[in-house]
Amino acid sequence: MTVGIHHLRTFLMAIDEGSISKAAARSHMAQSAVSRRLAELERHVKQLLLERSAEGVRPTVAGKMFCAKADAAVTAFDDAMRSDAHHVRALRIGYAWSAAGAYTSEILRRWQDLNPDVMVRLKRVDDPTGGLTSGLCDVAIMRIPTQGRGLHEELLFMEPRVAAIPAGSPLTGKGEIRLPDLAEYPLVINSFSGTTNLELWRDGRKPVVAVEVDTIDDWQTYIAAGVGIGVTPASTAWMHPHSEISYLPIQDAPPVPVYLVWASNNQHPALRSFIQLALNVVAEVTE
Repeated sequence: MTVGIHHLRTFLMAIDEGSISKAAARSHMAQSAVSRRLAELERHVKQLLLERSAEGVRPTVAGKMFCAKADAAVTAFDDAMRSDAHHVRALRIGYAWSAAGAYTSEILRRWQDLNPDVMVRLKRVDDPTGGLTSGLCDVAIMRIPTQGRGLHEELLFMEPRVAAIPAGSPLTGKGEIRLPDLAEYPLVINSFSGTTNLELWRDGRKPVVAVEVDTIDDWQTYIAAGVGIGVTPASTAWMHPHSEISYLPIQDAPPVPVYLVWASNNQHPALRSFIQLALNVVAEVTE
């Protein structure tokens, strides 16, 4: 059995879709063929790359690391196979939580109108650096301070925080919510790429942490189940609406800075143009 580029494509598609059946439909393959191809890949690398459950599939820790390599390999292969040597590959925009919130669609629409020959590929990656240090992305939208060397950042906007409350909570009936109101409720936090920790409650009582997660999917699942509440940037409500969660403004919570971050050695020819366009869109919308 020979593992080839088609195995990597199938693996990346399964992660993008979060489901083997959806990956099969997208690739016009039988579900059994997709499962077999993924199993062949895992046997070849001698690691379990995907966690499988009734809800779908998600990458293991090894799978997340392998994903960056697979994506880079597929991108390089596609670039090499293009007949147009002057074609510019897609600009990859990484994010771990909520992209640019309500500005996202306008930024992408404006880019497509002005630069129809250069595709922008939005990629959600469970990585605090938005896929930058792994080479998975060219620029990242980040809400936590950058920690890697050789990274540059540009402040895009300041974003208010909201409380994520399970349906039926007494908090949903309050006319105004402040941080002290949340202190008596257990907290669900994303310790991997989230923006909330107990330091947010500087004075008085602090909430207890009910559970720590490393993806927004798990974060929402625990909140919807009533395990705890969450505090999150307002864009979460736009990017990840949930029928069993209410997002309510918090009056006294400090805003979250949203940055565009990129590696100083990134040579993508469209990088600077995209950064400037995003800044222009935000400035025009907020005027």
